[in-house]
Amino acid sequence: MGKKSPVEEIKDIVKEVSKNAEPVIDEAKKKAEPIYNDIKGKAEPIYNDIKGKAEPIYNDIKGKAEPIYNDIKGKAEPIYNDIKGKAEPIYNDLKEKAAPAAKAVKLQSEKARKAAKTVGDDITSKAAKFNCKEEVFVQYNHHEIRTTDIIERAKQDFVSKGNKPSSIREIQVYIKPSDNAAYYVVNHSETGKIGF
Repeated sequence: MGKKSPVEEIKDIVKEVSKNAEPVIDEAKKKAEPIYNDIKGKAEPIYNDIKGKAEPIYNDIKGKAEPIYNDIKGKAEPIYNDIKGKAEPIYNDLKEKAAPAAKAVKLQSEKARKAAKTVGDDITSKAAKFNCKEEVFVQYNHHEIRTTDIIERAKQDFVSKGNKPSSIREIQVYIKPSDNAAYYVVNHSETGKIGF
């Protein structure tokens, strides 16, 4: 019915470019594969050689570090167990004293969760009622105009007068078929006119 929007035209161009680029990409893959395999074949022996030389050094370091680690672990374990033994009764006492408060928080959290779910369900159901694609066309004489196109043209006209697109906070557009024109007001102060 109406002509394509700039977004739809860009999508069509992207599809066309992607379609035309496919054979080029396939050809590039075919040419790159032997080079990749050649580099991989040359690099593999070097990697294996480095790995072979590094493994004994790693094992030597690991062998020397293990007794030190075990010694530190042996010395630290009794200290850890002592601290744990002293802290456990304090922790259990705090846990017991905090239990009523934790229960109250859990109860309030459950009430809040239920309320949030109810509100969320309500918002979702209201949004679903209005979630559809909408297009409005104005038809008169032998003309047909999509309102979204008119709004876009009004914004472009405003910007073409030296204004920044980011300065448009709100816009009202008044379509007047008898004048073959639309009048717009940006931010309740700047006005303009575009013809059809």
